[in-house]
Amino acid sequence: MRLPMHIMKYEGEKSFMKKKIILIGSVAATAIVVIGLILFLVLFNSTNEEEFIETGDKYIAAKSGLNLRSAPDKSSKIISGIPFGAMVTVEKSEGGEIFLDGRYGRWVNVKYGDKTGWLFSGFLCDFAPDAVIKAVADHYRPGYMAYYAQHEQITHVKDIEVSIKNIIDNYIVLNVPLYPLGEPSDGDVIWRYDAKQEKFFETFNDGSGYTIYLLYLDNDKYLDMITESICCGSANLQVFLGSKNEFTKIYTGGGNDEYYYLTLGSCGNMEFAGSGHTEDTYRTMYFYRFNCNKREIEQYAKSKVVDLSGIVTSVDWQNLSIVIKGKEDSENASYKFSGHYQPYGKASYYAEYVESLKKNLQKGKNVSFSYTTVEGKKIILRIYLEGQQ
Repeated sequence: MRLPMHIMKYEGEKSFMKKKIILIGSVAATAIVVIGLILFLVLFNSTNEEEFIETGDKYIAAKSGLNLRSAPDKSSKIISGIPFGAMVTVEKSEGGEIFLDGRYGRWVNVKYGDKTGWLFSGFLCDFAPDAVIKAVADHYRPGYMAYYAQHEQITHVKDIEVSIKNIIDNYIVLNVPLYPLGEPSDGDVIWRYDAKQEKFFETFNDGSGYTIYLLYLDNDKYLDMITESICCGSANLQVFLGSKNEFTKIYTGGGNDEYYYLTLGSCGNMEFAGSGHTEDTYRTMYFYRFNCNKREIEQYAKSKVVDLSGIVTSVDWQNLSIVIKGKEDSENASYKFSGHYQPYGKASYYAEYVESLKKNLQKGKNVSFSYTTVEGKKIILRIYLEGQQ
């Protein structure tokens, strides 16, 4: 029996509507599945970013060695000391990434010999330190041998001296022989280990005999760099901010006087000072710090350098604190020498200076000294021992 046209039309519309509803339902269901999958992947990836730490063999990057601990906490019991360059096997991690002792990393559970415990991954690296020594020595050896063959007719140079100063995030600061003025001299260079290629690459070397510091200056996770050098009566300091692919210089400063002081740290805790000569011939100290918000170096104070004589009233070698009561000061004030501002230049120079003070300085001794005032504090810049200028 044939249905009337209006009924056929209605039945057709119902059939079409059913298909439309089914189609819409299918699309909606598919969309829900897709959205759910995307959310799952996002959550999975973010969770992985927080919790994932590569397992397998790693090496101790801390020059002084690292303590294996009973729990993922710096204050937990020490199980054993592990020397620089030793291999450990990472088995799992605990918690998310944190910033600890100037490094980014996680607490990881490792196996070292027959012992198991926790280490902070910021002091681990992907390569055996001995391997970078060989790679760097091989890289610079031809120039080293050519120099001595030309200048000293020595043709049997077997090796060059290369030493690791610091390793952080697979970047290595090394001290190597350089020839910035055409004569043998040592200086720092930076190399990087690429774990995917399993190769070392030279990252920074300008041949100028710089002392190089790697640290995290700003709030990102890219390493930054400070270089300093002292030569021929002048000093130079450069500050570089790191990115994914390079270091970008943001500051170059230098001077021609003997007072250069530097303290390292993140953001506003990175400070340095240098002296120069003003038009009125008085020495002046200029103080600078890194402004973390502006990501630039700014001058925050300046003051004259004053020479006085006085009596040592207190000596604390553990905290490197020396207090001198000035004889010629109308305010009868005390002056404090602090390790917060270390004399600018190679660390060995500073160490020698401190050792000479320890041998010759004691409470009650008459001394001459130079000081300056910054942010209301009087800071001793230099203590002159007998026979020193």
